[in-house]
Amino acid sequence: MATDQFQTQTPTGEVAGIKIIPPWLALALLGVTLVLHFMLPESRNVGLFQYVGVILIAAGFACSFFGSGLFHGRETTVNPFGEPGKIVTELPFSFTRNPMYLGFTTALLGFALFFESFVMLLAPAIFFAVIDKTVIPREEAAMERIFGQQYLDYKAKVPRWIYKY
Repeated sequence: MATDQFQTQTPTGEVAGIKIIPPWLALALLGVTLVLHFMLPESRNVGLFQYVGVILIAAGFACSFFGSGLFHGRETTVNPFGEPGKIVTELPFSFTRNPMYLGFTTALLGFALFFESFVMLLAPAIFFAVIDKTVIPREEAAMERIFGQQYLDYKAKVPRWIYKY
């Protein structure tokens, strides 16, 4: 009951009535842009971009999985619609409030570089925009409601992504 009341008072993390589940959004965007990439006449080379792409993919997944592991270890939810139990502030949460989303964005960028695909650059851009405008505001509202000044202090020190805008 409290969850229904909370969701009507804060941003919902939904687009057109569909709940945004970040890993599924990333996977869907990757799939769609990969199909578009192979439908368009783009280059199919192996070189520097592939190496940089693989590094970004690995770094992105590592950041996401490490952040998720910290949440599990601190017994708080990774579900963007769940009720947070704790504020996690150790690395990587000490330089970004959203390392899991940053990791997915980085991995999607890595795939675009790996395939040297302009169309695949849509995936990290769309993922970033949707998460930044729908999911994160809902999570931040929950954190502020539950943790109050403690979260506001953390929010003032650590950027949403890796920079303040």
